[in-house]
Amino acid sequence: MLSKRASIGLKVVTTIASAPSHRTVTADSLASITGVSLSYIEGILKDAREFGLIQSTRGPGGGYQSIASLRGPSVWSVIECFNPSKPLAHNVHKSKEWQATNTIKEEVFQLEKVFLEKLSISHFVPEWVESDLSKQTKSMAMNFKLLPKKTTPVAPNSVFDLSNFLNLQPA
Repeated sequence: MLSKRASIGLKVVTTIASAPSHRTVTADSLASITGVSLSYIEGILKDAREFGLIQSTRGPGGGYQSIASLRGPSVWSVIECFNPSKPLAHNVHKSKEWQATNTIKEEVFQLEKVFLEKLSISHFVPEWVESDLSKQTKSMAMNFKLLPKKTTPVAPNSVFDLSNFLNLQPA
């Protein structure tokens, strides 16, 4: 039962990990990929940076890169980065139905935890695909804009050619 924050955090970490090692991924492109606000992505990136999964580079050409080995962290450890696991709260109800429900919840939680601890994050890292979003990242310090296409003006060459250009008839 992943929370929204944990599932988006997992997607952000796998997207950053799938980028080539010489590329950085910007927070803007991550917000576009995930479809959430930039401030929400920045909070997720802060948690991932504090946990030691990614590193940030400031300035032109800056962004985020993965520093963790893809074989190292399990999916559960990445999820815990965004959602620290808390023991399930026991209800004060003493009925057998509530106790059975709590027991089932705890068993499902433990099964999920065991399964995700065995699963490496490398299983979820896709190959990096060049897209319009990935081209927005600045991987070099000098990212020049493209020159506009050269156009030739549609105008007469001289004042004497003006009447021909405007298709004017002599009076």
